[in-house]
Amino acid sequence: MSMTGRDCVLAAINHEEPERLPVDFGGRHTTLHIQVHKELKRHLGIEGGEEIFRQYWLQTVEIDPRVNQRLGGDIAAFCTGAPDNWKLEVSEDRTFYDEWEAGYHMPEGSNYFDYCFHPLAKARSVQDIDDYSWPDPLNPGRFKGLRQAVKQCFEQGEKAIMLTVSPAGSWEHTWTLRGPEQALMDIIVNRDLYEEILDRTVNFQIAQWTRALEEVGEWVDVAALSDDLGTQNGPMMSPKLYRQLFKPRLTRLISAIRGMTRAKIYIHTDGSVYGFLPDLIDAGIEIINPVQKECRNMEPERLKKEFGDRLSFWGASVQTTHLEQNTPSEVAAEALSTIRTLAPGGGFVFAPIHNIQPGVPPENIVALLDTARRYGKYPIQS
Repeated sequence: MSMTGRDCVLAAINHEEPERLPVDFGGRHTTLHIQVHKELKRHLGIEGGEEIFRQYWLQTVEIDPRVNQRLGGDIAAFCTGAPDNWKLEVSEDRTFYDEWEAGYHMPEGSNYFDYCFHPLAKARSVQDIDDYSWPDPLNPGRFKGLRQAVKQCFEQGEKAIMLTVSPAGSWEHTWTLRGPEQALMDIIVNRDLYEEILDRTVNFQIAQWTRALEEVGEWVDVAALSDDLGTQNGPMMSPKLYRQLFKPRLTRLISAIRGMTRAKIYIHTDGSVYGFLPDLIDAGIEIINPVQKECRNMEPERLKKEFGDRLSFWGASVQTTHLEQNTPSEVAAEALSTIRTLAPGGGFVFAPIHNIQPGVPPENIVALLDTARRYGKYPIQS
């Protein structure tokens, strides 16, 4: 009896070799910008179908099931929803405010929304933090329909189930509230105020994860966290600061999740995060996404050798710029090289390095995923 996509994912993230390489195409961090999705459907001769936004500010969408069927994908991604006391309202000048009152604006000619307002940017005291209208992590709207959808997917048995909650990780969310420059300064000169915001953010996440896992924890295979910690050339902060501020809180969050589910713990963190990997592992992270191999010290060979017995790698297929600029045959060759490096022994889920952006030719997307299907049969041929 052949393995299902879910079987292949579970084997891989348990460091076993499945029948074939599992693929994430359309998961939480591996979907398409709406423009790319439309172009890919046209290329594949697929007509019609509703465009359903995954993250509106990034303009990413759910992949049409017909596209997923053609190109493959072994992950079903679920996320808690918006509270029932908030709805998306976009002004004529392409500006909107989320439930946290953070503002987003799409400049003329842009493909995305940029931050334009940080609601706690002017906070100077704990009283200011108290006076802020903190959203309710347990608002029923967040969990509406979640149990039914996840249970149905589990009973179908074909795809591994990934769950995440909104908002993003503690570092990302504190700078969403404060502004990135202010948050970085806070860490040094306003530590008490910053830690107050940080703790409230983590408590919000724990409360929402706990409630979501009460609903669906028995069916979840991958609990997906997210917190971008790197730049192209190195970490955003020193490992010392990370250990002081963020690692203990991440450990507490992971402990709460592990008390509710058998799921593997995954983190999406962009950039050069090599220096953080030992601490992430120590905190309880089991899967790292992406392997952004164009960044410093993120070479797949290095990571597989140093961390392959403790981490599974999710992503890494082809450098983002190469996916946009190279020919389909060049894309296929790089994807094959990545497979041969990371797939042996399990511990690898093949995926785009990030959501695929405008400018990537549909032919290259097809070449990427066809390579995984063609050459991803175990044992991997060198």
